Amino acid sequence: MTAAATSVTTVTCSFGVEEGLAEFRATRERTLALVNGRTQTQLDYTPAPDRWSVGEVLDHMLLGERINREQIAKLIEMSRKGEKPELRLTFSDLDISVTGVPRAVLPLLEIPLTIMNMLVPDNLRTYLTRNRLVRFKNPDVATPRRARAGVQLRADLTDSLRETESLFQDNPDVDYSEMVVQHPLLGRYDVPGLLRFMAAHEQRHQSQITDVLSDPHTPWEV
Repeated sequence: MTAAATSVTTVTCSFGVEEGLAEFRATRERTLALVNGRTQTQLDYTPAPDRWSVGEVLDHMLLGERINREQIAKLIEMSRKGEKPELRLTFSDLDISVTGVPRAVLPLLEIPLTIMNMLVPDNLRTYLTRNRLVRFKNPDVATPRRARAGVQLRADLTDSLRETESLFQDNPDVDYSEMVVQHPLLGRYDVPGLLRFMAAHEQRHQSQITDVLSDPHTPWEV
């Protein structure tokens, strides 16, 4: 694929880092509001063997944010070294997949999926991320830990947001629109677009939390 071809696939955002951070911050605040006051029993309740508890969803959010924050930090480092700030990830780097697709075949899909993503509009990609119309299998590095203390989860959600905000506060002089992360399945984002993806990903899991909490078997003892 030529440089000219890849450049048109980068998500062009109508907003910048500040707007992206504001959206992500508001999303995190809603997450905390959803689980405020929930008991440990409620956070640990699993509605079915193949579904996560609320606590596991929260831990997955944290792990996902850490992955994206590390990508942004790497891009900043590359930029400061005078390198082209572009991360081209493969399924070996991040083995996210669509439910039902064996991971063994993922490497065979990298080229066709990359080409397909060139044709997917940003708004559609965000919509599919935010809504659970397509079921994805999380990458191994984002597999949540079970039965984590609710107090710690809430504290970690607050601290993680601060770490993400601090990363940008400490590096105000770089051009984030020139920094790109590309993945065969997730698509190609500049940093403002990646922040939008992070918000959409968390909003996706907020609906999952709501579903678990509205399950008629969710324990409500205090």
